[in-house]
Amino acid sequence: MKKIMNQYKGNVLKAMMMLFAMSFALAGSATLSSCSSDDDPFFTVSEDDNPRILNTDLADQKLDRKTKLNLEIKVTPVHYTTVTWLLDGTQIAEGTTIDQTLPIGNHELKIVATTTKGKSTSRTLNVTVTPAADAPALGTNALELWVAPGAETTIHNCKNLGTVAKVMVGGKEVAFEVLEEGTALKLTAPADLENGDYAITLVDGEGNQFPGGTIKVTTEARPSMENTLWEGEFAVTWGTPFDALKDTFLSKVKAGTILRVYVDGNGQGTATTSWWNNILTGKGDPERGDIMVNGPAKWEFELTDLSIQLLTEQQGLLIVGDGYTVKKVTIE
Repeated sequence: MKKIMNQYKGNVLKAMMMLFAMSFALAGSATLSSCSSDDDPFFTVSEDDNPRILNTDLADQKLDRKTKLNLEIKVTPVHYTTVTWLLDGTQIAEGTTIDQTLPIGNHELKIVATTTKGKSTSRTLNVTVTPAADAPALGTNALELWVAPGAETTIHNCKNLGTVAKVMVGGKEVAFEVLEEGTALKLTAPADLENGDYAITLVDGEGNQFPGGTIKVTTEARPSMENTLWEGEFAVTWGTPFDALKDTFLSKVKAGTILRVYVDGNGQGTATTSWWNNILTGKGDPERGDIMVNGPAKWEFELTDLSIQLLTEQQGLLIVGDGYTVKKVTIE
């Protein structure tokens, strides 16, 4: 009997200890649950929040025309925000990314984030887009970029004109012709333009536009920019050509330069290379094209790329002929 009572007490004690352990575990679990609920933050994002652009590395951009502008914008609240991209005030894209080429020039790029509730914020960048290496470009001779309304002018020292399909002056399409193997452009200024400076725009076959500088369209007389290289008295004969500028002339001229030779007398002659070939055509006697002189006269030669090549390869400038006097040599 005593043994039975001891077993009973032992079982009761074990049961009480198990109940105590279970109660302690439940209390601990409740305590931990309570701590987790009280201490952990709980974030919410809604369409009522103000939008934010989260990028910290946005900076001004510089790229050429063939390089795409590639950017990604991170915003919050992301599910309630629309991103638009404005170039100089005109929308060019929508969404958190942009990957496209831009027109040549200096631009303002504005990135606007707007929520469904109409709240917005923005970032503004400066974007400089330069011509690519193969972009068409015009020469910069100020005299060639001075023309009367309705008149023609030829612009030398141009590059990559093979892709040009249209030429605009002051926003008006004009007649044009590409000359000298793509290095010169002849255009006709609009006849109805008032006196002023106008932008030239070159347009390729795909509609891409390229700045061509500024041209002055005016009824005013073009100012003289004639520069005297030599002045005096030099009697030209077949045995004594004028060679005072033989070694220095080439360093002072380029394609598009106008050479003027002021002469007087009664004879014939022209401007040649040191090989006695015409500086415009490269032809020698008898096809050289000598000019007859009968009293005071002024010869004009508009140099071309061929002229520069001839003068380089054939050792400079001579003025040849017989029976006349060189009075002055100028360039413009």
